[in-house]
Amino acid sequence: MRIVQPHLLWHLVGGDDNSPDLPLVWNELVTETGDDPAARWRDAFTAATERYHRSPPPPAMPAAFVLQWCLEIPATLGVAAALFGPWALDPRTIGLSFAVEASAAYPTTVQVRSAGQLVADPAGRLVTAERAYLDAGRRLADAYRPGVHLGRHQRLAMVDDVWAMAVARLRHRPPVQRASCCYLYAVPGTHECAGCPRLRRR
Repeated sequence: MRIVQPHLLWHLVGGDDNSPDLPLVWNELVTETGDDPAARWRDAFTAATERYHRSPPPPAMPAAFVLQWCLEIPATLGVAAALFGPWALDPRTIGLSFAVEASAAYPTTVQVRSAGQLVADPAGRLVTAERAYLDAGRRLADAYRPGVHLGRHQRLAMVDDVWAMAVARLRHRPPVQRASCCYLYAVPGTHECAGCPRLRRR
C-alpha cells in the first residue's frame, strides 16, 4: 500500500495475535531499562546519509529523522484511519511494529494487529485519535535519548508538528509551519525543508 508521499512508501500489513512482530515494536521504543532500540537504526541512517551526500551528517540530523519517523508512522496511520475509515487508533494498543530498509534505513513495512476503536462521528474520531497519539508520542519523545543534544522542546514540538503534517498531507494542504527542526539543512548541499522554523527567522 502506498501511503501519502514517496518517502512514505509503506507496505501495510494486517496481523493477528499469532503474527510475529516486525523488527521494531513501537511500544518497545520507550524502555525503563535504558536500552535504546533505535540506536542501530540511527547508525544505519547515519551511514546511508554519508554515502548519499558524501559527507557525514551532524549527529543531531539522524537523531531527529529517526524520532520523526517513529512519530510519523502512528500519526499518518491515525489520521488516515480517522479521515477515511471509522477508526480512532491508539499506537499503544494496535500492535504496531515496523521494519526498516537495510541500506537506506527508512521505514518500509508497517504492521498493525488491531483496527482500533470504532467512532461514528468523524470530527470526534479525529479528536480521539489525536489525543491518543499526542499522549503516546509525548511519552516517547520525552524518553528519547539519542546520545546527542536534542532538546526537550525540540522533541516535544516534533510530536505536534508531525500530527499537523499528517493532517495537511492527507487533506492536500500546504506544508505546515513547524516548531521543530530535522536538521537536514546542516548536511552539505541541502537546504531547509518547507515549513522549517529557520526560514521564519530570516
